[in-house]
This record gives sequence, C-alpha cells and structure tokens, in this order.
Amino acid sequence: MIATHSDLFQQAREAYTIADAWQMLRLPGEPKASCRSPFRDERNPSFSIFDNGRGWKDHASGEGGDVVEFIRVALGCDHREVREWLQERLGIDYHDVPHAARKPEPVKAIQWPGDLLTGNEATWGAFAAKMRMTPLAVEAAVQSGVLRFTKINGVRCYVVTDEARRAAEIRRCDGGMFGQTKAYPLPGVDKSWLPGADILRGSPKFTGIFLTEGPKDYLAALSLYSRYRRTEAGVNSWCPAALLGAKCKRLHPELVPWFRGRRVRMVPDGDTAGDEMADHWKALLLNLGCTVDVVRMPRGKDLFDLANELEPEGLFR
Repeated sequence: MIATHSDLFQQAREAYTIADAWQMLRLPGEPKASCRSPFRDERNPSFSIFDNGRGWKDHASGEGGDVVEFIRVALGCDHREVREWLQERLGIDYHDVPHAARKPEPVKAIQWPGDLLTGNEATWGAFAAKMRMTPLAVEAAVQSGVLRFTKINGVRCYVVTDEARRAAEIRRCDGGMFGQTKAYPLPGVDKSWLPGADILRGSPKFTGIFLTEGPKDYLAALSLYSRYRRTEAGVNSWCPAALLGAKCKRLHPELVPWFRGRRVRMVPDGDTAGDEMADHWKALLLNLGCTVDVVRMPRGKDLFDLANELEPEGLFR
C-alpha cells in the first residue's frame, strides 16, 4: 500500500486515539478526560482529552490538536520524524511527490565482526589497568551488558554497547587504529540509540542521565560513578550513557519517554565539536522537559583524560 503524507496522517487519526499513542510512547500517567500532562511533572491536572479520545489540549502550554500533533510534541520532533514513526507502526509506504514511492527502511541490525565475549577476571583486571578504571566498574559494565570483548583479525578489541544491541562502537584494546580511524567500521549501527540508555528501561524518574561524548568517556564515567557510589556522599542515582560522537543529532523515539523530564548532565569534549554538541543536545533535552547542565572540560581535554584528577562527588552531586 502506498500513501501520501496526508493519507498517512489521516490513517493515523483513524487508527489511534490519544490514549493509544500515549501508551505506545510509554508516557507517564494515565490518559483521562482531565489528567496531568504527560509532558512534565505537575501537581494539578492541566491536560484534557476530548472528541471521543481524538483531541487533546495542554492548558498550561496552550498546545493541542489531534493524535498527530500529540505524537509530534511527545517526541519533540518535526512532522517528518512523526511520519517516520508512524510509518514503522502502520507498516505502509509513502511518497513525497506523485509516482515517487519510498519503501520502509528495514530495522537496522548490527553486523558483528565476531563473537561478543564477556571475558573473565583476568581480562577485566587487564582492561581496568589499561583504561584507568576500577576493576569493580569493569565487572559491573560487563554484567550490565555495556562492555564486551571480541577479536578482529587476531587483534583484541573492546565493544561499548548495551543489551538493546542497537548501537555500539569497537576500539582496539592496544589503542591502535583500524586503518585511518579509531573505531572499527561497524555496519548497522543506529547512532540515535545511546549506549547505556537501555539501563533506563523501567528506572525511577529520579535517576539522572550522565551523558558523555564517545565510548572512552563513557567508560571513564562508569568508573567515576562506581567510585562515587562507594563514598558517603554517593546517594544520587545516575545512569551514564554515551553519544557515539559529537555529530550525533537525533534521539531514538523509543528513548524519548525514558529521557522526558529527567535531569541530564552532559560532559562534552573541550573543543568546538563538543561545544556544538552541548548546544544542540541541551536545546533538544530542554524541549523534552529535562533539566540540563553542562560540565565543561578544559580546552583540548575530555573526561577520559581527566578521570583520575576529578572528584566523583563533584561530578555526581
């Protein structure tokens, strides 16, 4: 079946109520005629659903409309991304101009170059020493599924990912290069999925997100957080997660409800790309109702460089 954009949105309006979209997006709260807004924390109801469940109004923000607009606001995106989201769920094609059909893109699957291994205590100890991590942090990363090991052409490598296996980056354990790049060219990676974010699944809303730039900074954050939790001050709950590079611009729609309304602390690299990354993601996350602050690194430095000089109590306060 081929549908125009207009037909796609109309089909969504006929197929889904506001409550349907609310549940598919895993938004907090309960959709009722009068209820609390799913887009922010509030004490008193300011959200209405009417027209047999087809219309909505957020009286605090003034926004409202049909199910298409509800999805757009919930995802914090434009109508193009709403079309992509609907396309996946309605299972149809659409086209921009007559006779120019586009088929749905297949769900990405990473093409792993070898088996993903958990290693053993000796592996973890050697890796901890190499990466300046605590052994407990390495073991916890393996147990939670965010760290794996593999071999490529006989070279030992580490893999940063999570249990969702939608995004990953592979680096050499010896710090060497794959040709001209630090990361192994890994087909099927969806960079809108942030490694570590799968741990947010079902986590309480008070858990903050500690967002780093790149896999080495992510591992440094895991080690620093492990140290923080063993201090007397280590009472705050955080989930470290990683952008796979400063050029990542999109947040996977499935992650939007998990991020919405949380506190987020970003630690970009101390360079121009890191500045741009921080500006972009701060605007994106504020639009999702997050509270956002940025930890600035000295110019030319990143979190991995300074991990042994930083006090974890300050980073995760």
